[in-house]
Amino acid sequence: MTTSVARACPRPILRAGKNQENEPRVPDVACSGPADYTALAVDLLVGLNAKKRRNSGGETTLQEAAEAGARVRFFSIRQKKSKRSLLRVSASLINLVSPSRNKNENCGFKVPSSPLRPLPTASPYKPPRPSPAKRRVQLSWVDSFGSCGDDDKCVTSALSHHEIKRQEAIYELYQGERDMLEDLTNITKFYRDPLLKLGLISQEESHTFFGNIESLLPVHEELINRLQEQRKPDGRTENIGQHIHDWADRLSVYVQYCANQIKAKAVFDEKKNEPAIDDFLQRCLASPFSRKLDLWTLLDGARGRFVKYPLLVRAILKYTQNSDDVYHLEKALERLEKIIKKADEETGVAKCVHSKSSLVYLFEDQKIPNIEQSTALLCSGCMKNTKGSKLFVFLFDRAIVVTRSTHQQGRQMYQVYRQPIPVSELLVEDLPDGEVKLGSFRNAFGQGNQIAKNLIRISFRDCEKGQSHTLLANDEHDKRQWMQAFLKVASCVEQVTDTSKAKV
Repeated sequence: MTTSVARACPRPILRAGKNQENEPRVPDVACSGPADYTALAVDLLVGLNAKKRRNSGGETTLQEAAEAGARVRFFSIRQKKSKRSLLRVSASLINLVSPSRNKNENCGFKVPSSPLRPLPTASPYKPPRPSPAKRRVQLSWVDSFGSCGDDDKCVTSALSHHEIKRQEAIYELYQGERDMLEDLTNITKFYRDPLLKLGLISQEESHTFFGNIESLLPVHEELINRLQEQRKPDGRTENIGQHIHDWADRLSVYVQYCANQIKAKAVFDEKKNEPAIDDFLQRCLASPFSRKLDLWTLLDGARGRFVKYPLLVRAILKYTQNSDDVYHLEKALERLEKIIKKADEETGVAKCVHSKSSLVYLFEDQKIPNIEQSTALLCSGCMKNTKGSKLFVFLFDRAIVVTRSTHQQGRQMYQVYRQPIPVSELLVEDLPDGEVKLGSFRNAFGQGNQIAKNLIRISFRDCEKGQSHTLLANDEHDKRQWMQAFLKVASCVEQVTDTSKAKV
């Protein structure tokens, strides 16, 4: 007598195998029942790459399961069909282990999908970071030659403090010459030649902008060679007065260079606004050879070095005791001062010519001959009138011109304001503080009744020839400079003490 197999196979028990090498194992299906009956065992071998096929009714047939890689073995044919057949169980297991379906279901068998790589996007252009500036190592004479050798004998031990100071002054002159020669070489190599080669400036503009810079290089090279020849193996330098005296005349080339700086500055201010030249200068400024100094600072550094030579020679002369060396150093100092004075005169003439060329006349009667006959510009600068308007004043040796700043074709120009005054007809009044009030439309509703300070009034001696100007200097020091310049040319300078004369 046999027992029905319906109760022999309860609900199937699924035991998931452990993952090995990221590949899920096929689950085991087991049935439990009475010991005297044969248990049903189903082995399902499902390939990871098996195809899933489903019929139109949503059921998976035995043939389809076999095609999908499932192998079914029945040990008891008397088992009744349950509500969910083993084939459907096998099909469900196939769907569980399939990586292409039910990705969002919590089935316990998930095959990680490879993340999508983002498409490369073009990043915006970023200019490279500026290179670190090249720094000069400034060493004193003691640091360079005063250290002790292997025999523990220092050079400074045999020298007095006075002589050490003299060696330091000579070495400062030598080291400054080397730095100046390096700067001039960099200007010609990294600025002038590339600008010409790239066609950013013409040959004429290069001559105006850089001047006679080529003639400066041999001057500094000669002094470096002279100082090196006089230096002893231990670093000491004895007599150099004769060499500096003979070399001083070579500095006459700086007279032309300094006079050309006035026009060169105007050309530089115009050309640097061009995009191509501005880009070139910015790239040079970010390069190590510039030492974070712009081109004009390097060009003007040569002039600054030129006017510094008397101070350097005086420092050497102060610690020199040799009478013969003292004599030559004094002669060299006199020669240097004469050359610098001549350079100042030529620079003044060049500045006068450039200032006259920048004047714009509104009326023909403003072009007085005294302006064209002027050969020197004594003083110039920005001042204000009592209404707060900025005025630029030029004091030539033969006339004074009050102007307003303007631009024409990218160039700084100055429009003549009212009638220029010849110095022969000039009346200068030094007005006291606190007597003239600032009057303007803005001050009427704001900070009104302000007391003006540092006032100067200029006018014609004959008031019928033109209007007067009441000007405010920037500060007390600025006013003092203007008054000293007026005293050089004006024969009539008054200091107003009576408050009744202090009118706007």
